Amino acid sequence: MTSGQWQQIDTVLQQVLDLPSAKRKSFIAEACEGDDELTREVSSLAEAYEESGDFIEQSALMSDAEILFSFGDNNIGRELGPYRIKERLGIGGMGEVYLAEDQRLNRLVALKMLPDYISDDLRLNRFRKEARAASGLNHPNIITIHEVGEHDGVRFIATEFIDGETLRDLISRNELTPNLALEIAEQVCAALIAAHAAGIVHRDIKPENIMRRPDGIVKLLDFGIAKLMEPTTESSATSSTKTELGVVMGTVSYMSPEQARGLNVDERSDLWSLGVVIHEMLSGRLPFAAATRLDTMVAILEREPQPLSLGEAIQTILDKCLAKNTDDRYQTANALLTDLKHASSTLRDQQIANSNKKTPARSRRRWVFATAIVTMLLIGVTWGVMYQRFANKSSVANSVVSVPKLYSQMSEPEKLAFIDREEQRISTLMGERPAKLNADARDAIKRRVDRYLTRTSKVSATFDRARPFLPTIGRSFRERKVPVIIGVYLPMIESNYETCYENENGSKGLFQFMPGTAELYGVPRNQMCDAEKMTPAAAHYMADRIAELGDDAQSLTLVLLSYTTGAEWVRETLRKLRETGNYDRNFWTMFDKRKELGDKFQNEVAGYVPQFFAAAIIGENPEAFGLDGVPLSRYTEE
Repeated sequence: MTSGQWQQIDTVLQQVLDLPSAKRKSFIAEACEGDDELTREVSSLAEAYEESGDFIEQSALMSDAEILFSFGDNNIGRELGPYRIKERLGIGGMGEVYLAEDQRLNRLVALKMLPDYISDDLRLNRFRKEARAASGLNHPNIITIHEVGEHDGVRFIATEFIDGETLRDLISRNELTPNLALEIAEQVCAALIAAHAAGIVHRDIKPENIMRRPDGIVKLLDFGIAKLMEPTTESSATSSTKTELGVVMGTVSYMSPEQARGLNVDERSDLWSLGVVIHEMLSGRLPFAAATRLDTMVAILEREPQPLSLGEAIQTILDKCLAKNTDDRYQTANALLTDLKHASSTLRDQQIANSNKKTPARSRRRWVFATAIVTMLLIGVTWGVMYQRFANKSSVANSVVSVPKLYSQMSEPEKLAFIDREEQRISTLMGERPAKLNADARDAIKRRVDRYLTRTSKVSATFDRARPFLPTIGRSFRERKVPVIIGVYLPMIESNYETCYENENGSKGLFQFMPGTAELYGVPRNQMCDAEKMTPAAAHYMADRIAELGDDAQSLTLVLLSYTTGAEWVRETLRKLRETGNYDRNFWTMFDKRKELGDKFQNEVAGYVPQFFAAAIIGENPEAFGLDGVPLSRYTEE
């Protein structure tokens, strides 16, 4: 059957699905005008819709794979380039999905075969461009696209294989508590921040495209109908994208009003769809459910959903996500993420308050008896605890890895090898996928290490100032799931651990916040010298940047850079680099291209991340540099 015949079937089927069941048979007979094959195919698909009770709500070309695709189970054992197909996983919006083995790397991948109807050059070129853009996304909450390729006339996408469950599975089993629903929403929102920063609108946010792994990590899938945002016209203030004229893409129940009308869509359309998903997770029902697809569209365009009784913070999020007017909606995923975190915190506080309600009092005699028992036990173990602490400190002090010689006694090749090895170790402490540095980047770090050693007494004094603050830094950064190593060495390069230091630009405090930023993160201007207040604020700030830019070792170099340049500068620079073609998404790519990025980057910015690594290398290897004590990160362990 040709793609033109399938388009004819799809056109009739969409009209059929918008009719009540009783009127469908007569309409099919009239619309097909005696074409028996067309009548049979449309009737079969319409019956499948009735039997399923919940159609996937996409076009027929994306729904009945047994009819649409000719692949079936015959592909088991087939090889497409390096990929050997093991089993069929299911049907995706753009084709069948298989579990396959990448025989080059001995890893499992999900292999999606694309249907034949994506055949004309214009669509193929657009698809390849948009798929390449999606493959450039590097974020823990976005599925990794390994390859977009073609073999023996079959077009395919190879992605990471996620061993988990879809959000649809979790919703259908009623396993989502409000806390878990908000946690999932936060992770999806973090994925959208990264996608939107790269200029990509997903356009099909729904439970089927969200998976949760057993370890709790959430992944946003299927950028099959995602589109790149194009430059704005004079009549539009927001980057937007649209499909071919008259084509409505997406899943009806989760479409934004502008998407349902076939109008331009931008980031705010994804935020509407996420709002629908949040509503469904919290209530178990869709906010705009109706009998037919057309009725659902009318509800989306004209009706307001019933409010949920889950508190003001959650209701505010739903109201703002599902605002019909895009100007009344959340304007960025960052703003939504902030409110989601606030709602989660509010919900936890309420639950703690409820659990702390007074229980019936015990008798005084039992209380006195219990107190006496506890007192005796405390006396008995106090000496043991004191001894154990002494032993632990001795163990920590004795566990420092000795080095064969001081850094100052090493030859130049030995110093370079030492810097290279320790940079990789520091990067591994930050996250997965550390970048392998070239000689230029390694030399930049070494120059800063050597510069530190010209003022060893000042470095030693900075270490002495740092130690009292390190337990608080460790606790605050761990609570926000930010690598502690970052919290230890940021103040080293920002303030030399001087709690009230203020630079010429007005930045102040241990972590050098501007007053406006400090207030945004809950620290009044008159408390910016208070390290106990500034440290949690800095951890919160870094967690927000990680949500935008990613949490693997390479992305964290961009997070570090954003601390001095701002996240928007980093995102804009990444966009420019992406246009040049081959590049890795990390600071070191920018460092390699520093001359192309202008004098300001080269003179004021390029040294920031190398300086961080230099400080960390010295601080984590005190014996190699003739300094007293254990590695600074050890002091964060409580």
